[in-house]
Amino acid sequence: MSINERSEPAGWLFQIAPAPGESFGHYLGRFRRANCLSRIGLAEFLATDVRVVRGWEMPSLGQSLSAVELAKVATLLGLSVVELREMLPEERSKPHLATRLCPRCYADRPVHQRDWQRADLAQCQWHAQPLLAACSVCGSGFRLPALWENGCCEQCWLPFREMVTAHPAE
Repeated sequence: MSINERSEPAGWLFQIAPAPGESFGHYLGRFRRANCLSRIGLAEFLATDVRVVRGWEMPSLGQSLSAVELAKVATLLGLSVVELREMLPEERSKPHLATRLCPRCYADRPVHQRDWQRADLAQCQWHAQPLLAACSVCGSGFRLPALWENGCCEQCWLPFREMVTAHPAE
């Protein structure tokens, strides 16, 4: 049964509250894990192509949702359209292609922030430190935020919150 065939989300779904500033891709990953849904399972439930869901989980693609998709996805996730829009990239901003993070922000709230993927931001707005695009120890690039389950580098297992940013020479 697809979301098109009902007006309410299924009763068996765990509703996950978005964190302030959380990116849509990271939120989708948390939602899928909480409900034991694969990317394919979520696509089938939304009656959409799996490539569309993959695009939503990849901040670098900057794939937008149509008004119809926005309403469908909000219904499935148990969110308002306004809550969902707040997780999406700003329409006029260009996305940074590599996944980035601020270790200090992640230590405070372990979610990928929407603004970290803005190409026009090179440093954290709160900590004035450069955003990291790779592990500070092994140099491995970060996985998609939708796949962040353990909050650490997938290569050397250093927790994101313990990564060090390089400070510009003073």
